[in-house]
Amino acid sequence: MPASKAPKARTPKSPRLRTDVRVSIATRIQVLTEAGYRCAVPTCRHPLALDLHHMEEVSAGGSDDVGNLLALCPTCHSLYHRGTIPGESIYAWKSMLITLSRAYSTECIDNLLLLAAVGDEETDPMAYFKELEVSGDAVLRLAPLINSGMVTYLGQLDDDGQRRYRVFITPFGRMYVDAWSSGRRDLLKEAIRGELARGFRDER
Repeated sequence: MPASKAPKARTPKSPRLRTDVRVSIATRIQVLTEAGYRCAVPTCRHPLALDLHHMEEVSAGGSDDVGNLLALCPTCHSLYHRGTIPGESIYAWKSMLITLSRAYSTECIDNLLLLAAVGDEETDPMAYFKELEVSGDAVLRLAPLINSGMVTYLGQLDDDGQRRYRVFITPFGRMYVDAWSSGRRDLLKEAIRGELARGFRDER
């Protein structure tokens, strides 16, 4: 076969952002930053290919503004359009992302989800005894979550005299994670009411 007719070798495509071309780059960056460059569904958090989902459909007059967009992986996006993921969940996840992304770093949010999974008493009856043991440096990195009452810790000395810490999610933190994971607006409202009530008690 002549060299000119030889099929060209296909170079593999690297993972890329899948977006609506009408959305400006600045808006895309804002939406992705809000979601930590991951799927907004807390039980997914897929990081590679992402769609920008219009919460109010374009056909219904939905805008391309940040407030109307949510980062979803193609699978979760398809599940929404099939009716598997309800619209209520989309709005609950957006509300929670707005709250969490402004209060905490992406690392803190991931740590909160991890601590919730480690201490999930519904799926693991021994979860209460399985707090993570970490160094003092790790405790400092959890400071935003600890200061807001989402996470707490206990210090202890190891047999070799080194200080270690056990960290675990608090009932208050679990309330927030449950509200986010469930995608239910009623639980989200309860979490907000719980936060307000806790703040009032602290002030007194």
